[in-house]
Amino acid sequence: MEMILDGLRRIGVPEPEDKARMLSLYVDEILLFNRAFKLVGANGREEIIKSHILDSASAYRWFLAHSEPGDRIADLGSGAGLPGIVLAILLRDRNFVLIERMERRVGFLRGVKAKLGLENTSILNRDAKTIDDGFSLLTCRAFHPLKDIAEIVDSLLLPGGVCLLYKASRSLVGKEAEETRSLGYQFDCSIESLKAMDGDKERTLLVVSNWGKK
Repeated sequence: MEMILDGLRRIGVPEPEDKARMLSLYVDEILLFNRAFKLVGANGREEIIKSHILDSASAYRWFLAHSEPGDRIADLGSGAGLPGIVLAILLRDRNFVLIERMERRVGFLRGVKAKLGLENTSILNRDAKTIDDGFSLLTCRAFHPLKDIAEIVDSLLLPGGVCLLYKASRSLVGKEAEETRSLGYQFDCSIESLKAMDGDKERTLLVVSNWGKK
């Protein structure tokens, strides 16, 4: 738990002790079910904490800045709940909808929700393309490039909404934005640097706003 607590403090999460305890329990669940459900590629506890838990938490201040209490935030292709579960623990006054089409992972997410008592979290066992709903904020991590989910964004993002998308190198993210614009979409975007928790990896956050079509 100390590694998680130290990471949350460096990120600037207030009152991190209880949140670190919940995240530690979440790591326990990942370790328990990882082999059966193929949740993450990481093997040991330390690697999961650095590469997945703290990586998901690293965008905390952007989620705080771009959402309000009560907002509904969708995590597309949530998988093991990354970043949705992590952010739901850190931002208990926001409502997170974890969208995942693989049933075995949905079962895991439901178990984690019950174990941690995450009342601000709901889980949809659906393909994001089939959902008829609206969200103030969309996020995803280790999912598809923006150009491949542009139709989903167009369908699910409410007017004035924002996408916060976890990405890798800045140069590749810039190319991804231009490829999406070439499909006829228009939007404002910025590329923010995240504090990489795993060695020398470059981690960025693509912030997309004012979404629309030409």
